[in-house]
Amino acid sequence: MGEAERLTISGGVAGIALMENAGRAVADAVARRWPKQPALVLCGPGNNGGDGFVTARLLAERGWPVRVALLGSREALKGDAAAAAARWTGAVEPLAPAVIADAGLVRLSAYRESIF
Repeated sequence: MGEAERLTISGGVAGIALMENAGRAVADAVARRWPKQPALVLCGPGNNGGDGFVTARLLAERGWPVRVALLGSREALKGDAAAAAARWTGAVEPLAPAVIADAGLVRLSAYRESIF
């Protein structure tokens, strides 16, 4: 998938467009599968974390109560992940075990795989 992404970007599709599409696909899947409930998106420091920021933003725009927890700091994000994080207007909590205490739905967006 990394190679497919690299080729797509080198072919002229902006990385942020791919990130928006990925985040939208996850937000759509979540909204289809579950009723609105408190959701927590766990983001890592890379581009998959950027996908998480997009997912969080889109769910919040649809009326979901969403929180975001980030491994690392917003200031350390780079490129498309930083751009996606900048579009998230909510708070960003430090990623720690306690953040999941009252979440009805948790989305991990830190590595190559996402889990619900």
